[in-house]
Amino acid sequence: MAGNERYRFPGVFTSEVPIGAEPLQPASGAAAAFIGTAEWGPMNEYTLVTSWADFVRLFGNDFDNGYLALGARDFFRMGGQRLYVVRTCHYSDITDRTTLTAVKATATLDDGEVEPTDVLTVDAKYYGSLGNDLSVKICNYDVEDGFFDLEVIRSVNVGGSTKTRLVERFQDMSTDSTDTENFIEDIVNDHLTKASIHIRVTVLDEAKVPEEATTALTTGDDGLTSIADTDYIGDDASDTGLYALDKVGEPLSICHPGITTAAVLVGGQSYVNAHAPRKGIDIYVMDLPLAGTPQEAHAFVADNLQSNGNEAVYYPWVVEGVTEKPVAPYMCGIYAWNDYERGVWAAPAGLNFPLPITELDYECSLGDGQLLNPRGINVIAHFPFEGFVPWGVRTLDVHTHFRYLNVRRFVNVIKKTLQDGGLQFVFELNAPATWRRVEDTARMLLMMYHSLGAFAGQTPEESFYAQCDETTNPPELIEQGILTCVVGIAAVKPAEFVEFEIQMFNVGDLPLASSPQES
Repeated sequence: MAGNERYRFPGVFTSEVPIGAEPLQPASGAAAAFIGTAEWGPMNEYTLVTSWADFVRLFGNDFDNGYLALGARDFFRMGGQRLYVVRTCHYSDITDRTTLTAVKATATLDDGEVEPTDVLTVDAKYYGSLGNDLSVKICNYDVEDGFFDLEVIRSVNVGGSTKTRLVERFQDMSTDSTDTENFIEDIVNDHLTKASIHIRVTVLDEAKVPEEATTALTTGDDGLTSIADTDYIGDDASDTGLYALDKVGEPLSICHPGITTAAVLVGGQSYVNAHAPRKGIDIYVMDLPLAGTPQEAHAFVADNLQSNGNEAVYYPWVVEGVTEKPVAPYMCGIYAWNDYERGVWAAPAGLNFPLPITELDYECSLGDGQLLNPRGINVIAHFPFEGFVPWGVRTLDVHTHFRYLNVRRFVNVIKKTLQDGGLQFVFELNAPATWRRVEDTARMLLMMYHSLGAFAGQTPEESFYAQCDETTNPPELIEQGILTCVVGIAAVKPAEFVEFEIQMFNVGDLPLASSPQES
């Protein structure tokens, strides 16, 4: 019923009154985020890519300089579909995003006269060495109208030889800013449908036209000289590194592909455990330093890493062909595959998830596994005829309810769903009618998960509860503007140890199990 203010003149009025539960959209935990270096692409921001081809288009496919490209390819190979990429480089001052040392490739075009006048500056759209593969060609100059065509050419390596490809063409361009339909800056830089994905231009002299010639862009640099741990971690004030992810609106599996220094791994853990915008909804996925023995891996974790339950550690690195690679990017893809096929509450490990690799950097024995698994280090194991599979599903927090990674990830998804869905109740009346709606909304969400087999109990009463009433909302909390709904779940745990008990009995003896006639 509406307020009394509308009843000041006779009439017929209608209103919409919300009653009962609101159907929440469950959050997804299948997306990943990688932070690393690349030869091309956006810097100082997160970029969503949804396929390997999408990644190559935006960031290149440089496999020789860091593991970001390799990791992205392996993520999509294993079933991942949404990857947030943060490209980084070296910063002279990590607190100032403008101090990046990467450089955009550039070229200046003149009018070709005896005493030349600079007409256009052409810069690569992104920082990086890939810009050095670009050239621009001015052609088809129309003397009468002053129009010309601009073509963007890219050099590519095909079968060991360099080929050139025309990748963009802009026709009937003008250097006159009063020409609203053909001014080159408006078309190349900002046009909604025609803007270049490779270059940006700046007109230096509107009275001149650039010479008909082909000019290569040069001096592009990836900014990797002196790159440091802080460049991978980033800074809150400058939104660099990890902190570029602050505004991503879904839970993430975050990884620094191939970066295994203690400082970076601790920085990643700190980000997911303590940084307010992302606290408690992400997983940090780690590899350990390459070529370490199981004993060294155990010591590294014990000496450097925290036990918070929001992380997953994998050992060892893997080998595909002759290339040693981190396994964490594979695992982020497996998480997504697992969530699509079975559900986030299911364990992303076991024979269901064979890795497309040829060998392990270190093949663990049973004794090695007995050393690493109790510490929360998940082993990649090799089984004849089965292949190479993740054979562990633990966090480092092995002494709590969050020992198992699937439990942690499932709780994160529930938390994020309730956080987003609960916004509708902010500033509603803190009274029984609202309490019932909040409780019903939480209960409906949990009932949906129960119907999918996400809880350990057989009945809803055994599986979950949601309570929002005068017990959870005493007067002292109401006075503070606080509304509390308590949610409990019986999370399903993986069968980490499967035991078969063999019993021997003689014919005529009654076995422990009931006979078919008695059952």
